[in-house]
Amino acid sequence: MNREERSEPRALLRGVPFIVLVIALFTAATGLVSAQTKDGLFVAGQVAFSLQPDDLIGSSAVGGQIGVRFPVGFLLLGEYLFAGTDYYYYDSSDRDWVLAGSWRNVPSGNTSRRDWLFYRTRHVLGISAGASGRYLRLGYFGTVGFLFNLINVSDAEDHYPEFADEARTSSIGGGDVLVTTALRGGLVYPADSLFAGTLAYMFVLERNNDFGEEQYIRRNNLIFLGVTMQLGGL
Repeated sequence: MNREERSEPRALLRGVPFIVLVIALFTAATGLVSAQTKDGLFVAGQVAFSLQPDDLIGSSAVGGQIGVRFPVGFLLLGEYLFAGTDYYYYDSSDRDWVLAGSWRNVPSGNTSRRDWLFYRTRHVLGISAGASGRYLRLGYFGTVGFLFNLINVSDAEDHYPEFADEARTSSIGGGDVLVTTALRGGLVYPADSLFAGTLAYMFVLERNNDFGEEQYIRRNNLIFLGVTMQLGGL
């Protein structure tokens, strides 16, 4: 399977049965304590740290969540993460565009970071579902869903197509939107307060057939730290 095929929508659809199964397991596991769940809408600010930095999420990201906990223990949430800015420069000796490790590695001359033309920004949109419960004041949750990794290239792409091609290339494919699957579990404390702290661990998975058959492989691990505010019950 080539890189373009991995990012096609049909790869997304193939993961739906797997996701439905995981949601069912989470729901069954929390059914006995669902009556104790803090229900309603919530918002959260969060910071994510990567244990395996890559060219989509990098080593850290910052963003927020909005979600709803239903009385039956079912959980839905959406999220956004800003995953950083990457800078490129043209290496005349190799006649190729190079991704700089940081702005300090860019041979910019007298050009400031603000005026540099060759860059991309990385964003992540996520949607997931699962289950939540509570034991005393400690809340817990598990979700499964999709991450849409968005690559936004600067306006320099209009005049430098080779730069644009390089900036849209990642380790799992090329394009403006790259899709991965994510499993997450976390804790909320105190779960019955207006404000609460959250700690979560996420596995990011990718469809892969390098071993002769299609399967999910672990791509990245993320640790989330956040603050949640309850907006109200249903």
